Amino acid sequence: MALRFDRSLPSLALIAAVAAAASHIDAAAAQVEALSRARCTMSIRPGARDSLTTTLLGRATGDTIEAGGGVVDESIWYWSRGAIYGQVVRVDSMLGPGSDLTRRALMARRSTEVLVVPWGNSPGCGIDVWRHSALWTTPDSSGLFSLRLRPESLWVSGRPTFDAFFAANYSYADGPYTVGPHFIFNGSTRADRSMTPAEVFALYAVMPPVTQPNDSIALARLRAWLRAHPAVRTRYPGNQIVQGWILDGRQ
Repeated sequence: MALRFDRSLPSLALIAAVAAAASHIDAAAAQVEALSRARCTMSIRPGARDSLTTTLLGRATGDTIEAGGGVVDESIWYWSRGAIYGQVVRVDSMLGPGSDLTRRALMARRSTEVLVVPWGNSPGCGIDVWRHSALWTTPDSSGLFSLRLRPESLWVSGRPTFDAFFAANYSYADGPYTVGPHFIFNGSTRADRSMTPAEVFALYAVMPPVTQPNDSIALARLRAWLRAHPAVRTRYPGNQIVQGWILDGRQ
């Protein structure tokens, strides 16, 4: 499958030097700890575009690989004796931090395969181990994943390795533990079924990053895209993703 990366989308290149590896791990661990303490949200939709999240559109495979706990505090996964697995996903498109580094690594490997490690959440809304099958999305199905790229020193077998925190809530993919395009929600009509992962990715690609909510050019692009795709307002998860912009009077 040919890579179809959007090179014009903003991305944050990560430093790969060995001398900086330790600081990357410390920073990533701090981000994870902060996420664990964050107020829990029960909304089920892909995570927002922000300075930490890589949004990846890809197709799941039937392959799983042991990945270890990465930057997650060992006390969370120690009892599992390191048996933390990820699912191999073939990348179609991606945007956000880590995109450039991942592209370069995939091109060097002449591959489209990355490893995505799912994580659950504890009753207190902290990060927890994934207690279901490592094949958490249906093989050969398309999905949209909201991810954190691990430092290169924690990649598995040279594959770019991502953690999918709160995977059941913030991924949009087919599978027994996820909400995705296979769901039909209350009030939906046949014409207003859920969006495809590719459609949701296209929406995220035109949204202003949360760090630049008043970017006039990005807002104009979002308004134009919504005018051209009015069904997004009634189809999940687009209806929820754009809701905040409508309520704020910015659209």
